[in-house]
Amino acid sequence: MGGARLPSRKVALYKLGAFVPYCRSPLWARSGPVLVEVETRRGIAVPKEVCSLVPGLALIARTVWGAAGAPEHSAEGDPYGRRRDVAVLVHGGSIAAVAPAAEAGSLGADRVVDLGDVTLLPGFVDSHVHLTATGLAVQGANLRGVRSAGELLGRVAEAAARTPGGLVWGDGYDETAFPSPELPVPAELAAAAAGRPVYLSRVDGHQGLATVEVLAEAGALDAAGCERGPDGEPTGVVRDDANHRVRRHALDQLADATVLAAQDQALALAARRGVVCVHEMGGPDVSSRRDFELLLSRLDTLPLEVICYWGAFDLDYVLDRKLTQIGGDLFLDGSLGSHSAALSSPYADRPECCGSLYHDDAQLTELYVRATMAGVQVGVHAIGDLAIGQALRCARRAVRVVGRNAFAACRHRVEHAELLGSDGADRMAELGLAAGVQPAFDAAWGGPDGMYERRLGTRRAKSMNPFADLWRRGVPMGGSSDSHVTPLEPWHGVAAAVHHHRARQRLGLPVALELFTLGGRILTRQEQATGRVRPGQRADLTAFPGDVLAVDPRKLARADAVFTMVGGRLVHGPGELALEPAFGLGGWT
Repeated sequence: MGGARLPSRKVALYKLGAFVPYCRSPLWARSGPVLVEVETRRGIAVPKEVCSLVPGLALIARTVWGAAGAPEHSAEGDPYGRRRDVAVLVHGGSIAAVAPAAEAGSLGADRVVDLGDVTLLPGFVDSHVHLTATGLAVQGANLRGVRSAGELLGRVAEAAARTPGGLVWGDGYDETAFPSPELPVPAELAAAAAGRPVYLSRVDGHQGLATVEVLAEAGALDAAGCERGPDGEPTGVVRDDANHRVRRHALDQLADATVLAAQDQALALAARRGVVCVHEMGGPDVSSRRDFELLLSRLDTLPLEVICYWGAFDLDYVLDRKLTQIGGDLFLDGSLGSHSAALSSPYADRPECCGSLYHDDAQLTELYVRATMAGVQVGVHAIGDLAIGQALRCARRAVRVVGRNAFAACRHRVEHAELLGSDGADRMAELGLAAGVQPAFDAAWGGPDGMYERRLGTRRAKSMNPFADLWRRGVPMGGSSDSHVTPLEPWHGVAAAVHHHRARQRLGLPVALELFTLGGRILTRQEQATGRVRPGQRADLTAFPGDVLAVDPRKLARADAVFTMVGGRLVHGPGELALEPAFGLGGWT
């Protein structure tokens, strides 16, 4: 600027919904509004009394969680890790400073927003989602909560009546909640849908229910897992390979616009819930390559950060797309609800069945080795003890080839890790494996007479989802919903971790909260860049009314955030918090 003086301008403070002139003193310490005169030197506004201004936004919050503070044992320390009356400066997409609220005027922001009595914290990370299925559950027949075959058929009829022609998609039924677990037969499904083809996904995605024409067109009638009745006719129920075929076929019937709209609907819901990042678990058996490619093609334009996992063994496909992770929902087995999780001893309610492994050891070991040598993280879906055992066994074999340090540096993930066994946490820690966990599964299916107990019996059911064991052994963990399986509601997951059906496996509130914030960043090796409220970290932030650590998190389920910010960009909340985006998320992932 050659030393020329630029016109003075004003620094302003906002309270949400109202513009208030701001002076250097805190809002509660002055008698009336005062304007602070500033000048601009070399593009930077400089107050006459204060330090140099930088274009940015200072947020004042009564409570901040996730920022470095006084040690817990000190006089100023807080057992939950909270700091009171704090200002956070956001500039250039990052957190530039964290200071006492009384010093907000000296941070140099050209805007200050007093959020009032809220808790400001790192944005939530849902580390295992299925975006298209989450959106489709709203667009199609939402079967969550149905309690009978008749009610299910009613939901199908409603969806068929309000949607255009073509396949009717439904999602979320759980026959274990029916007084009588019988499901409708294909002819009843077709009648309810007025003759249209139908595919309904069970709540866990590992079982489906379809009309005969869909089974035939998908090539599932002779596939493993196509259930038949005593008369030899298909019942419409499909599991394992038959379900994967039918699910792929059903998704292929949907227009690109329908898929994109479903993804957008899921991301909008996540932003309202304070989520800044999701880990999308795509794959040929759970979605489709088209679905995955549609998402990949627009990562830089999405409101949230989306980290994509492709659930297959095709490492070249992942490397060609410059992804640093593979698998995620690479299924080693199925689910307990559908009797397809691989167990070392039979199901309590189906003694003839143990589930099955989907892949052999050699294939998985080779993937671990090749991916580690390429610096690519592997994620595998393993629920039953037999599948978890396979994941750990193959990991150990890979360590012998590549070395423990190289293997652990990739932070390979075991998703779900539910029936882990008494020494499973120790083995995972020894190998440097991480765990992607879903506390809401315990809330849905744990406890006396829950689905776990009916499938496994009392003794085995008590060993499910050992979150505290994993935490005590130092296994890196991230929390998730596995949405659409359970709702995309981080506070519901936090509450489920705090209120685990087994007292010994409960997590304290700060640990449970970290599971759904920093934990997700640790899973994807991003903890140096984001996941805390600290200077230098990316401004991935959210806020909720009041002191969220002073209430039972169950009271916060379904709560909307005051705002959600991703890399300094407002994706949910009032316009007073909007900043120009400083960068694309592609540069951070």
